Order: sequence, then structure tokens, then C-alpha cells
Amino acid sequence: MLTRLQLTQFETVLHAIIQQLTGKIISSNYQLYNELLQLGQPERRGLWKKIGARIRTSEQEVHDYFYNTWQLQFYEDPNLYRQELKQFLKESLSQTANYKEAINTAMQEFQNQFPLNRCNKRKLYQLLYQYVQIIMKSRLESTNIENVQIGNE
Repeated sequence: MLTRLQLTQFETVLHAIIQQLTGKIISSNYQLYNELLQLGQPERRGLWKKIGARIRTSEQEVHDYFYNTWQLQFYEDPNLYRQELKQFLKESLSQTANYKEAINTAMQEFQNQFPLNRCNKRKLYQLLYQYVQIIMKSRLESTNIENVQIGNE
């Protein structure tokens, strides 16, 4: 886990590296994030390692912080669309028993319904996966209840 100092340094170092790579003056974190997304694979290669070396932490910690925390500031929380997501998932599960296919279908339906919505796809997938687990558990429990014999039937 990054210290407070490393968190501050992360953003400063990322800003400097992206500004150097693009040659652009970057005035906001949003612009910084968009410029980073525009970089090709060769320019991004070794980025987390460089940042990690400068702030004295591992490449993996920098990578994890970026993807699990820092970039999420630019996306809406998918929990705001809880009811819609559950409905899309129920509909797609009624059409297929394959939960991965159902999740992908629900994600596509959600993005069609809310085209301007900017939910992080990984977070959206994780939330839908949690819903699948809940649905599957409740189906299993209801099946088990139906199979239990009461008394001397």
C-alpha cells in the first residue's frame, strides 16, 4: 500500500512523465488520464516501473494503485444503476445458462441504454458478477428447500 507521500508523488511523477512523452502542457488530472489512454504500447512500456523507482515502491503497487483507485475518479459508480443492472442481468440469465455470456450481454444492454454513462468496465463486470453469485445462491437455496421432505411425507 502506498504511503500518503507516495500517493502525492505518484500523481506528480505521472504528470511529469506523460507531459514529457506527449510534449503537451497538461492542466488537469482528466487531461492527464486522457493523454495516458492515447499513448501507444511502446510509450507506456515500463511506465509503472519508472514511477515505482521514483517514488520508491514496486512496479506492481503503482500498477495496482492506478487501476484499482486513481483512474476510478473519472468514472461513475455502477451502484448508482443497481436496479437497471439487476434487470438487464435477469433478462440475459433467462436467455442463457452461461453466466459470463449473461454478464457480457447485460453490460452491452446497459451501455446501449446509457450510452453517455461512463462506468469503469472492470467495476461494472465485478458488480454484475456479484449479482450473478447472489442469484445463483438464491436459486440453489430455493431448489434445496423444494427437495427437503417435511415430517413423514
